[in-house]
Amino acid sequence: MRLPIYRFGEFELDPAARELRRRGERVPLPPKSFDSLAYLIAHRERAVGRDELIAAVWGRVDITDTVVAQTMLRARKALGDQGESSQCYVRTVPRFGYHWVTSVEEIWRAPVATATPPTSVEPATPAREENAARPHARPWRVLVLVASIAGIALAGLMTGRALRTPQAPRAEKAVANAVLVLPVTVAHGEAEDAWVRLGAMDYMASRLRHGGLPVVPSEQALHLSAMARAQSLDVERAAQLGEIADARWVVAPQAERDARGWRVRLTVFEAGREKAIEARGTSALAATAAAVNAWLRRVHPENMRSDPGPSDFDQRLQQIDAELLAGQLDAARQLIESVPPDARAQPALRVREGQLAFRTGRVDEAAAIFQETLARTGLTPEVRARTLMGQGAVEIRRGEAVRAERHYTEALKLLPGLARVDDPTMAGNAYNGLGVALVLQGRMNEAVLNMGMARVEMQRSGNLIEAASVGANLGMIEQQRRHYPQAMQEFDRAIDVFERFDVRDHMAAALMAKAGTQLDMVQADAAAASIARARSLMGSLEDRVLSARIAALSARINLMRGRLRDASRDIARLRALDTSQQSDGMTARELEMRALLVRGDAVGAARLARASLPRDAFISGGLSLTAVQAALAMQDEATSSRWLAYRDRIPAAQRSVDWDIAEALLAQSRARTRDALSKADGAVARAESTGSPDERVQTGVFKARLLRMQGNVEAAVPVLGDLDAFAARDYRVAWETLAVYRVLRDEAMSRAASARVQALRGERDPAIVPAL
Repeated sequence: MRLPIYRFGEFELDPAARELRRRGERVPLPPKSFDSLAYLIAHRERAVGRDELIAAVWGRVDITDTVVAQTMLRARKALGDQGESSQCYVRTVPRFGYHWVTSVEEIWRAPVATATPPTSVEPATPAREENAARPHARPWRVLVLVASIAGIALAGLMTGRALRTPQAPRAEKAVANAVLVLPVTVAHGEAEDAWVRLGAMDYMASRLRHGGLPVVPSEQALHLSAMARAQSLDVERAAQLGEIADARWVVAPQAERDARGWRVRLTVFEAGREKAIEARGTSALAATAAAVNAWLRRVHPENMRSDPGPSDFDQRLQQIDAELLAGQLDAARQLIESVPPDARAQPALRVREGQLAFRTGRVDEAAAIFQETLARTGLTPEVRARTLMGQGAVEIRRGEAVRAERHYTEALKLLPGLARVDDPTMAGNAYNGLGVALVLQGRMNEAVLNMGMARVEMQRSGNLIEAASVGANLGMIEQQRRHYPQAMQEFDRAIDVFERFDVRDHMAAALMAKAGTQLDMVQADAAAASIARARSLMGSLEDRVLSARIAALSARINLMRGRLRDASRDIARLRALDTSQQSDGMTARELEMRALLVRGDAVGAARLARASLPRDAFISGGLSLTAVQAALAMQDEATSSRWLAYRDRIPAAQRSVDWDIAEALLAQSRARTRDALSKADGAVARAESTGSPDERVQTGVFKARLLRMQGNVEAAVPVLGDLDAFAARDYRVAWETLAVYRVLRDEAMSRAASARVQALRGERDPAIVPAL
C-alpha cells in the first residue's frame, strides 16, 4: 500500500518512514504523538473526536484525557504550536477533540520495483547485541522471537495483512478450476497402512499437478476434510467444499488392501454430478497412480505422459512426507532409520532427514546433513534449492543472517527453472526466509518487499498454514516498528490457523511472540495468558531451543507480575533445557539474579554478579543492568564497572537504554549526581523517541527514582504523571508513585498509590525497591 508524504510549512510528515522532518532534519517525536498527527492530517477535512483518536492510535478505550492531552502537547511542541494563541496546525475543539487546520500538500512516491530479489550480499554481519534497525530494541523480545519462528519455516511451513510500506501487489484469489483432494479413507487398514491417508492424498495431488491441474494444498485440504466427513460425502456437501476452496472438482478417495494388492476408488464431484473411477495396483501408490491416470485421460488427455509409476523409494518418501505433514515426527524418524543405507544416502531422503533434525531442535546435526548434501555433485535443481533453504534456516537459528541471505538468494535463482508442480510453495518459503534474514540485518524495507513476494506466492498456492507463517513474521516487523495493533492482529490470525491445523510448534512460537509484544506494551496479565498457552504446548515440542525460550519469557513475565514461585519453576525448567550445547547460559543467569533482587536477597544476587563468565559469553544490556543492580546492592562498584565494560564491545548506536541506566546507577553510586541525571535524561529521550511502552516505563521510573534520591521530589511528580496510564497495571510505576507521595506527605495520593501497589505486588515485599 502506497502512502503519501504530507508537506506543510517547513515540515514533512512521512507515515511510511515514520518520520517528521523540518527543513530536511528529523524531529524527534514519541510514537503515539506521531500517530496522532498522522491521523489528524489524514482526516483533516473534519474535526476528530477524542474517542475516535483514542481508538485509532491506542486501539483500546482505557486511555485518560490526561494521556491524550500530554500526547498532543508533545506533538504541538515538535511543531512549535503551543498555547491557545498559537494553534497554527492543530486546533483544540472544546469538549470534542482536535482539528488539523493548516493546508497540506500530498507527495506520492514512485512505486518500488519488487520483481527481482537481491543477488548480492553487501552488508557486514551486524553486532550480536541489538537489532540494527531499532538499536534500542531488546534481543530477547525481538530477534530471538523472529529467529524462532523463522527457523520453523524450514519444514515448508511459515502472510498476513498488508503493511503500510510499499510491497508487491496482492495476488488474486487462488486459481479457479482447481482440484480439492481429500484425505484417503482406508478401509479395514492395518496400523502399518495409516500413512496412506495423507501419503496417497499428497501423492495424488502431485500427479494431478504434473497432469496440468491446479490442486488445493494438502494442508488446507486437511482442514476442509474435517467439514467433509468423507465417508458420507454427498453432492451437496461436496459443492459447499468446492465453493469454499474455489475448486471445480472435489475428489474423495478410498483405498482398500486385499489378497490381490490394493484397490483405489476415486469419487469425483463436479457441478452437482458424481462419478467414480477405480483402479488396482500392487501397492497403495501404484493403485493411486493408476486411478489418477484413468481420470486424467478423461479431463486432460493432452497432458498425459508415459510414467513408470512409483518405485519402492518413492513410496518410502511419500510415507515420510505423510508423517511430517501430520506432525508425527517420531514416526517420520523411525521410517528414515529403517531405510537401507544405500537408499538413505539418496539426496532427496537426506534433505528430509535434515528437515526432521531441525524441527526437533538438533540444529548442528541438520547443518551437517545440509552441508554434506550441498557438497555433492549432480543434485537436481529442486533438491539443491530445498537444501539451500534448509541451511538458510539453520543460519538464521544461529544468528548468521548474512550467510542465511546468501543461501536463500541462491535458492531463489534456481526456482524459476522449476515447474511449480511438486511444491508450489517453495518460492514463497524462500522469499519468506530471505525476508527474515534481512530483518535480522535491520534492512526492513527490503525485508517487507520480500515478504510481500512471499505473500503473493502463498496466496497463489492457497495454503493457509504457509500464509499464517509469513503473517507471523510480518507481525515481528510490526512489533519492531512499534505498530502494536497491527502486530497483534498478525499474531492472532496466525495463531488461529495454527490451532485449527494443530501445528503445535508454530503455534507455540507465535504465542511466544505475542506474549513478548504484550510485555512490550506493559500488559503483563495479557502476556501471562499468552505465554501460558505456549507453555502448555511444551510437552509436545521436540525443539529444546523453542521450549527454552518459552520458559525464559514465562519466567520474565512471572517476575514482572510478582509470581515468584512460578518464576522459580520457569527458571528451573530453563536450566534443564538450556544446556551448554544450546547457549552460554546467560539468560538463565540474568533471570536468577533478577529473581534474587525481587526477593530482596542482595547477597545472593551479588554472588551471581561476581561469578566468572564463559570466555565468549553474550552480554546483553539487560543482563549487564541486572548485574550492576545486584553488585551495587552490596556497594560493589568494582564488579559493576567490570559489567559495564562489556558495552565497549557494542557500537554506541546499537546499545539499548539498559546500558544508559546501568551507567547512571554507577555514577549515582559514586556521587556524580549531575552525570547520573544527564544519563537518565538521555535514556528517557531515547525511549520517548524510539522505545516501547515498557522502555518508557523503565526509563521514566528510573529518572523519578533518581530525582527522589537526589532530594528533588517535586521534579519527580510530573515524570510519574507522564506514566499515569501505566500506574494501575505496572508495579514499578505504582511503587515509585507511592514512594514519592510518602515523601511529600500527601496522604490522599499515598492511599491511592498504596492500593495499586497491594493489587499488583503478587508475592513481592513492598518494602523492597523494585528492580529496573
